[in-house]
Amino acid sequence: MKDVCIVYAGDKFTPKHVEQKRLQLDTHCSIPTRLTVLTDNPATIMGLGLHDTRAIELPKWMLTGRQLWWYKVFMFSDSIDWSSDVLYLDLDTIILKDIAHFWTYETNNFIICQDFNRQFIPEYPVSNSSVMRFNPQHYRELHTRFEQERDSILRKFRGDQDYLTDWFKTRPGKLWWPHDWCMSYKWEIVHGGTRRGGPDLEFPSDYLQPDTNWVVPNTCCVAVFHGKPEVYDTEFGTYYTY
Repeated sequence: MKDVCIVYAGDKFTPKHVEQKRLQLDTHCSIPTRLTVLTDNPATIMGLGLHDTRAIELPKWMLTGRQLWWYKVFMFSDSIDWSSDVLYLDLDTIILKDIAHFWTYETNNFIICQDFNRQFIPEYPVSNSSVMRFNPQHYRELHTRFEQERDSILRKFRGDQDYLTDWFKTRPGKLWWPHDWCMSYKWEIVHGGTRRGGPDLEFPSDYLQPDTNWVVPNTCCVAVFHGKPEVYDTEFGTYYTY
């Protein structure tokens, strides 16, 4: 059984999002998975009665608002028992097709998305932590260092993906997913993708295929929603969830 991890904290998401992720795994993963929910509300998650799902309480780091994404770092803690390499997914991702091969791709490496500014800057050097896979035995120091230097790390980096980007600047073993495996909904999928980034896109001039609602390559397995719009505010999100 393969391990999948998500973080459910604060009030941006609801238990429905957790149920959706379990359903997506059941529908689109051809191998058995155990879903681990790192959460500030384990009683609510366990009350959902989802099969092969466990809730682990987050540490009392007193994070709020946009800082909540830092809770991802807790999955590197040696206090969590994992049974395989861990596939992490943000709650605002949608699994579209079988992801079994996400555990067999470049197994000796830490795999993460290239930031989706890649659509406009091919060599963009920043990683995006919406979808990651790693061997939990090899990256304990990411959590240990955060616990020891939390205040300075929070001041230095905007979020966990900047922390990870910086970490791997001087360490080997990081690779990006193939671009078409995990794609940005708002910049690469909707209307065939956009000509530029930013929040002020204009329809139809900024879109590559404005007459097509969305374009999902056959190899695309995960759609990533980063920033606005929220996944359930879109026709695409409604179509691909249950």
